Amino acid sequence: MRNAGKTVEMLIDNIASRALAAQKAAIICHINPDGDTLGSGLALCRILRGAGIDADVYCDDKPSAKLCYLDGAFCIINAPTQQRYDLAIAVDCHDEARMGTMSTVFMRAGDRIIIDHHPYSGNIPYLHLIVTQAAATAQIMYKVIKAICSNSSACMDSITAKLLYSALVTDSGAFSFSSVSEDTMLTAAELLNYDIRADKIIEHFIKTVTPQVFALRCRVLSRSKFFEEGKIALINITATDFEETCTTSSDTDGIINNILNVEGVVIAVSIVEVGDKSYKISLRTDGSVSANYIASVFGGGGHERAAGCRISGYYEDVKDKVLKACRDSL
Repeated sequence: MRNAGKTVEMLIDNIASRALAAQKAAIICHINPDGDTLGSGLALCRILRGAGIDADVYCDDKPSAKLCYLDGAFCIINAPTQQRYDLAIAVDCHDEARMGTMSTVFMRAGDRIIIDHHPYSGNIPYLHLIVTQAAATAQIMYKVIKAICSNSSACMDSITAKLLYSALVTDSGAFSFSSVSEDTMLTAAELLNYDIRADKIIEHFIKTVTPQVFALRCRVLSRSKFFEEGKIALINITATDFEETCTTSSDTDGIINNILNVEGVVIAVSIVEVGDKSYKISLRTDGSVSANYIASVFGGGGHERAAGCRISGYYEDVKDKVLKACRDSL
């Protein structure tokens, strides 16, 4: 992103100008929120309020217990509103489906902007800043926030920096993913200047798990299955697993990485039961196969090494379909 050229710089300036021209702004985070969408969205909200703009954050789903660590998480609005905002900014998503019911808030706004780092195809009819090389949307958002601060009374502080750093950590695997670049690390270094505890953030989001989540991981990983001479690894998580360990689907983050880390595994698959005959599919790869392509077979998407989708049907049928798509990609 550092070498993205004048086009990105002009887009950032344009977004900052349009944001500062608004009186009321809605920030839309995606469904099944992660640390990047919430951290980036809450940071932007804080800066806009500092500039005197009435800003709110919307998300279809409530944050998990771990994400409630983020400052402002308890103030996120989880129901669409009939009020009309001057401006709506979708964070870490570029299509209405990922906004869930909050797409109505986005579409009703007088002006609409998208800030994201996920690959996309087709035309986006709104002003959009999408940098697919960025490890996290927070990496882009930091630059937008700096532009807003340069032209207003708002200013970066330790709370905003902590939100953005948390977003970077969660979407980059604590800076361990291949998407991490020089610009990612430079962004992180600048955020550290605001007297935040990087070790505490990484400990909270990456290392620490509750006894309940530990029990869930042990239970699920003990049922791991391997296919195609160990190239494909699969775990499934059922409603019974959640019930008997007192956990929810939001507690599954990171479990899939345990099977991807097994030597020889090229594709890791997680199938999570989220409703009656409804499954959330997560895909991770070693980089030699596109997770995004596999997910797109079922109408999903994501990144080259991490993607997901939703599939309805009986579990065995869903499993067979996903395994076939994985085998076809090898």
